[in-house]
Amino acid sequence: MLILRGGAGTAGISEHGAEPHSLRGTDGHEYLWQAGEAWRRHAPILFPIVGRVPDDTISVDGRSYPLTQHGFARDLEWDVVTADDSSATLRLRDNEATRDRFPFAFELTAHYAVDDDGLVTTYEVHNPGEVHLPVSIGSHPAFAWPLEPGAAKTEHVVVFDEPEAAPIRRLDHTLVLPGSEPSPVAGSTLALDPALFSTDAIVMDQVASHGLRYLAPSGRGLRMTWDDVFDVFVVWSRPDGADLLCLEPCVGGAAPIDFAGDLRSKPGIRLVEPGAVLRASYRIDPITP
Repeated sequence: MLILRGGAGTAGISEHGAEPHSLRGTDGHEYLWQAGEAWRRHAPILFPIVGRVPDDTISVDGRSYPLTQHGFARDLEWDVVTADDSSATLRLRDNEATRDRFPFAFELTAHYAVDDDGLVTTYEVHNPGEVHLPVSIGSHPAFAWPLEPGAAKTEHVVVFDEPEAAPIRRLDHTLVLPGSEPSPVAGSTLALDPALFSTDAIVMDQVASHGLRYLAPSGRGLRMTWDDVFDVFVVWSRPDGADLLCLEPCVGGAAPIDFAGDLRSKPGIRLVEPGAVLRASYRIDPITP
């Protein structure tokens, strides 16, 4: 585990999946979900797809490849490129095993830095190959819900920076259903309730905001901001009422339930030109009452 320290607190980053396991404020309070029985992850990286594709299979140039939900980056060991007291860069490159599931050359880096305000995360997807690289990438951080012991889950809110009136999408086994439904966000405020997730995640594929605050009734919470490369935002908790809330900035999203084309034509996929880099960054700043 890499422990990063800065003026805003500490973060713990695992070399397995380059996954954050801990984010503590200056008072030692833990903000990330601690991988309990309900969900064994903390904040996985979703790559080279976000969500699922039908039959967990992609098609490239007429050939089929097995690729399961959220891809493989979260389940592999990454190389530590650099690390110091407050920052670290980890890297994942394609190999024979990844090419059996995703037949493209890639170099993915995740850079983490703790500064005076919080944790900054930057992803870079470099295409070292000779053909366009079709990818999506997302972050799946799970936060404690409730944020403080004894606080009512229904007294927590997510307040977006902008009104979020656009319709949302819903999922069936992490595939996007046809049609949409009205946004549960009232103005810019999403009043949290476990019932929101009885039909799975809230997928905002027309998100207007580039930031939000997730707040407990005491005022404890966090500020999340993301750059405009992220074009889909997902809010998720387990339908069984687990004590976690995921706030997920993503580049692209899950496939439509009836998608059957080549991966390069999948809605939301990005095509990275040979030699080019796709870069996306977001930050989480703890709020201490």
